[in-house]
Amino acid sequence: MFFQLSYENFTERKVRLMKKRFLKKLSFLLCLVLTLGITMTGSVYAKSTFKWINTSQIEVTAQTLNVRTGPGTSFPIIGQVRRGQIVDVIGALDGWFVVHLPDNSVGVLSSTYTRNYRYHNPPTTTPTPTPTPTPTPPVVETPPTDTGLGDLTADEREMFNLVNEARKAQGLPPYTIDMDVVRVARIKAKDMADNKYFSHQSPTYGSPFDMLKKFGISYRAAGENIAGNRSSKAAHEALMNSSGHRANILNAQYDRIGIGIVPDSRYGKVFVQMFIKK
Repeated sequence: MFFQLSYENFTERKVRLMKKRFLKKLSFLLCLVLTLGITMTGSVYAKSTFKWINTSQIEVTAQTLNVRTGPGTSFPIIGQVRRGQIVDVIGALDGWFVVHLPDNSVGVLSSTYTRNYRYHNPPTTTPTPTPTPTPTPPVVETPPTDTGLGDLTADEREMFNLVNEARKAQGLPPYTIDMDVVRVARIKAKDMADNKYFSHQSPTYGSPFDMLKKFGISYRAAGENIAGNRSSKAAHEALMNSSGHRANILNAQYDRIGIGIVPDSRYGKVFVQMFIKK
């Protein structure tokens, strides 16, 4: 009888210990999910969700890049990675990668200053048969009636041309410059430079969508890219190397663009691209 009671007491203690360990692990996992599941209302997209992507590893292109606890510069820094470092990717949250670092910690870093290094499923190309050519009438391209290119700065004009060259290479129609959207993009760029932040969510004007509405611009669809770099060419290359930003530049539904570029003591210049569909 004594042996039976001792055994039961031992079993109860073991169960309590197992429950305590399970609850501790469950609390950790819930914290991790909540951290990675944060929604940014001012992101490139109207709604941000954590998702799996085909990219399994990325290479850092910036000299140093901060790793944060969430998808934005307002989140605490928990580490840094350096140029040329290969980092494992868990998934994506808006324009940010969720990464697994060598010390087994998990964090979030901006995709703007990285490039794809390895994929889970490498992209494959399937040869297509050459169609029989049929006579077609010549297509006469009609330039936009009011591009307003003369009102752009040299940097803005260079970035506008680089964006349209990238679209032309993919068989997409060029963007029309919209000076009303340019004005909003310039205000957003100056706001970031003056207030020393780097985010789609402005502490002054709110999200890009809020800004467009506040300045009386109507649209059916809209998006925003932001970058910090030394030149229009370098900023364009960094954006094209990021899947989310590249998708905005090559989005077939957008037909107008506004570009704002202002000097910034942190990066050299701050770049804002705003896309809309009228």
